[in-house]
Amino acid sequence: MLIDEFYRLRRRVTKSKLKKQAGSSKLFIPILLLVISAVFYFSLVGLATNSGQATDPVPPGDFTQPIAFSHKTHIEKGEVPCEFCHIYARRSINSGVPPMAVCFGCHSVIPGSDDDPQIAQKNQDAIKKLLEFKPKKESILWKKIHDLPDFVHFSHKRHIQSGFDCTECHGDIDKHDVLSIDTMITDLSMGWCMQCHKEGRPAVNGKIAGPVRETRGGKIVKEAGALPTDEILLGSKDCYICHK
Repeated sequence: MLIDEFYRLRRRVTKSKLKKQAGSSKLFIPILLLVISAVFYFSLVGLATNSGQATDPVPPGDFTQPIAFSHKTHIEKGEVPCEFCHIYARRSINSGVPPMAVCFGCHSVIPGSDDDPQIAQKNQDAIKKLLEFKPKKESILWKKIHDLPDFVHFSHKRHIQSGFDCTECHGDIDKHDVLSIDTMITDLSMGWCMQCHKEGRPAVNGKIAGPVRETRGGKIVKEAGALPTDEILLGSKDCYICHK
């Protein structure tokens, strides 16, 4: 009798558990469908509102910088290498902008004259404005010209250490006083990057063979670029490398 009663109680408990599980399963399916519907809906809304942003050219805008900074003056006339200011390009993902201490190290006083009086006045006005930041201990809010979408992972370090020159992506910056969308030589698109990764570059001892320059962005040293190449350096085609 006791054994029979025990099995009856056990069957009741088992049936109760099965009913609860069945009830939970009935609730799970509608909730899952609701979540899937919500994700699908917001995906469509996102596509409708963000269509073309990743492939269309960057729209033209006002790229007037807080201070009239001339790459041409610094590189062509001053022979300042790109990495003197962009100190993180060789060792980091981002190239970085120079800390104010670097600017003040060269521009501690107002300069003298220039061959062209108008240029001299323009330079003096720019440096006067620069020196106003020194007592304030503030940074200059430069406007970014060369930019990539947030979902793209680009490493300056990897490309610079492989032998690429800054001008191959940014163009002959030493020829321009003012940088803008119009001075960019590429669209920085995925297609442009992948073309380089697939075709590769002639290399010597694991480094791209050219162009070799006196300084990053400076004049090309023709003799240094005459070394015989021994391989083709290819880029990665793994999606994860650029879209981490």
